[in-house]
Amino acid sequence: MCKFASLLFHVPSLDLAVSNLLSHSKTFEALNLSEQQGWREAHYLPSGEIGCRTIDGDSVSPETAAGVLREQFPAFPGFLSWALSHGASLEYREKEGGCTVAHAAAGYGHLPSGFDRWELVDKYGWTVAHEAARCGHLPSGFDRWELADSDGRTVAHAAADTGHLPSGFDRWELADIDGWTVAHEAARYGHLPSGFDRWELADERGWTVAHTAACCGHLPSGFDRWELANRNGWTVAHAADCCGRLPYGETVESLLGKRKDGK
Repeated sequence: MCKFASLLFHVPSLDLAVSNLLSHSKTFEALNLSEQQGWREAHYLPSGEIGCRTIDGDSVSPETAAGVLREQFPAFPGFLSWALSHGASLEYREKEGGCTVAHAAAGYGHLPSGFDRWELVDKYGWTVAHEAARCGHLPSGFDRWELADSDGRTVAHAAADTGHLPSGFDRWELADIDGWTVAHEAARYGHLPSGFDRWELADERGWTVAHTAACCGHLPSGFDRWELANRNGWTVAHAADCCGRLPYGETVESLLGKRKDGK
């Protein structure tokens, strides 16, 4: 296997050929081409890097070939669109993790406009959409937040983890196999929006979003739902106390007493 994404170019015409975006040898085989016919290996990385290989006696230098390729495709999305329209497939996966070219492109924000193969997965169930969400490259209007990996972590979890959920997102209840919701993930890293009010959402242990925010120091000023408890009766106030996150001058008893007294 070679670097993403492999293609062939011809010396001296500089025509291009593509079939398998992960393997030069398989492209040679699929298209019945050979080095003896003047075909050489190149790659165009999703990061934007272009590399071309020539052999002794070629009338074209690697730099010239790369320059022509760059002129034809100034950015990776254009190249990928061309490759797909000329028979390349996104179904091929690299051996180690099962990643596709689309996963790599998503990480750089270099998927073509109109891309719709968000469900493509690696060996762990991590979709192209997960990768784009993690890096903040999902398009406006994306709505397939429920796509999940093998642990049930959704695309929304990936976006919440890195603070890339869109304004107005409201599917906080989406949960992984342990009941850990998108809201829990956002609370852990301080990415809940102002005005969030679904503190009671709980995982399988009864651990609420508020417990998570309390332990991580991300409860908002004025929070007053300290009595929310997990299945063992451990309240948000207890969680904050355990993690050294109680408001200045307060105790567990004072916070729970205020709630009880309505003061």
